[in-house]
Amino acid sequence: MRHPLGRALLLLSATLALALSSAAPATAQPFGTWIVFAGNPTHGYFEVPHHPALNPTGAFTIEAWVAVSNNAAGEDCRSIAGKNFLSAWWIGQCNSSGQPTLRSYLKGGASMRQAGLLPRGQWTHIAVTFDGAHRRHYINGELAGEWAEAGPLTTSPSPVRIGSDVSWQFTPAGAIDEVRLWSVARTQTQLRAALNDHFTGPAPGLVALWTMEGLNDPVGGHNGVTGGAGTGFLTFPVAPGCTSTATSLCLGGRFAISVEWRNLAGVVSDALRVPGVGTAASGLFYFFDASNWELLAKMANGCGYNNRFWVFVSGSTELFYRLEVTDVVRGAQRIYFSYPGTNPPAITDTDAFATCP
Repeated sequence: MRHPLGRALLLLSATLALALSSAAPATAQPFGTWIVFAGNPTHGYFEVPHHPALNPTGAFTIEAWVAVSNNAAGEDCRSIAGKNFLSAWWIGQCNSSGQPTLRSYLKGGASMRQAGLLPRGQWTHIAVTFDGAHRRHYINGELAGEWAEAGPLTTSPSPVRIGSDVSWQFTPAGAIDEVRLWSVARTQTQLRAALNDHFTGPAPGLVALWTMEGLNDPVGGHNGVTGGAGTGFLTFPVAPGCTSTATSLCLGGRFAISVEWRNLAGVVSDALRVPGVGTAASGLFYFFDASNWELLAKMANGCGYNNRFWVFVSGSTELFYRLEVTDVVRGAQRIYFSYPGTNPPAITDTDAFATCP
């Protein structure tokens, strides 16, 4: 199921205080507020005036969370962000062989590369990097494409536009958040580690940060303005509660949890809730058969310890999965990924939801 602007548990024997004392550094899903676009034929954008720093040439990373859509027919390219695709860098969503695909330009109009399925209308983390010798595309922290590429990158005096480009004014329908521009090539490990981080200040190599919590860049001072039409800012809607379904858990009457998983052939499916098993604070999912449990998800109330609700997930699978937890009462969401391989780590997020009480 697409979600629109949408391991036996390792800590079962640990106390909440012990979990808190061993917590990872604080993180926060970058979905407080995001910018939305109506899409064609409306043309709207977030524009940042030109500055030389916005043209990294020796190394480069552009990354963002997006939930955008283009038309299913034809090539239909939509701009996610760009600094004039005819002469410098640009990233967007284009149909390739009928599939919405991440496309990039780093050295103007003759430098097109594309790889990586970019699902329409589902929050997805994307990144394009250049390390001086290679360009890489990442989708949700997974390498989707890699090409040899010599530097330096070309530059443009055009403004940066998010949701558009001065030379490709075709706006996607949907949302964009937490856009980060770097003068370094972020590694896969670095990208994965910071998927859920909400940056608020400087970091090595971080040139500009557009969190969409406002119009300002708190890192480099590269502030923006909105232009055109059909733009706005949204947050998650709230509801009085949630209900467990065949494909979701409702824990504590407010935390809706759903999972997508991918088999070895690359087919994505919804995980199913194990019926009749669980408590008000925990539950189980299966992929193949109800007697073969894959994931145990648990919510813990840590409000008395660090003013947070905590997320614990353990599993017995080596398959990729994407797990979404939404606080429907306070309108907040977290997205977690487990990547293919042996002994995947459990999710032990004691900083998950700053939505107490």
